[in-house]
Amino acid sequence: MAQIAGIKVERTPAGVPRYVRIDLAKHTDLISVLEQKGLNMEKSVKWTAKMRKSFTEAATGNVYSRNLEDLLNV
Repeated sequence: MAQIAGIKVERTPAGVPRYVRIDLAKHTDLISVLEQKGLNMEKSVKWTAKMRKSFTEAATGNVYSRNLEDLLNV
């Protein structure tokens, strides 16, 4: 299979393709395809930012109670 810059296929230990990671900065044309499949890009970006902030706070010791609904309702 040919390799494409910005697209990586991750396989299971048995060699079965499992995940595809796509660099959307390189492949902006795929954003419209993902949105047609039902992915809400804006909501995904906001959710990712909230999760990263939460992980950073936990890593620095600034842990406090986090409501699951707060993370889900972006």
